[in-house]
Amino acid sequence: MADRKDRFALITRFERSCKMKGMSAPTINKYNEQWAADALLESFDIDDLYRAMEYYFSIQERPTWKAFANNAGRLLESMKASKEDREFRAEMRHKAKEWVNG
Repeated sequence: MADRKDRFALITRFERSCKMKGMSAPTINKYNEQWAADALLESFDIDDLYRAMEYYFSIQERPTWKAFANNAGRLLESMKASKEDREFRAEMRHKAKEWVNG
């Protein structure tokens, strides 16, 4: 079981991120949703979850806590795939420039 402080910190960070995006504060029952946060913290590192949350807010127009909690693993996989793709494309651009410039 994750530390109670971390569970509430994750939920609070989500609420603050909503406010920063200009949305109204979501109504999240922290005592009920702490168990979803606990499951996330048992599965993933808290820093990875914070990065996934930032990514989620950058791609989702109307983010919800339930959707984030249910899809955190997919978000982390997507972030990893996106990073690998950017690195691969940069490498291919570099090789193409070398080939063109001879």
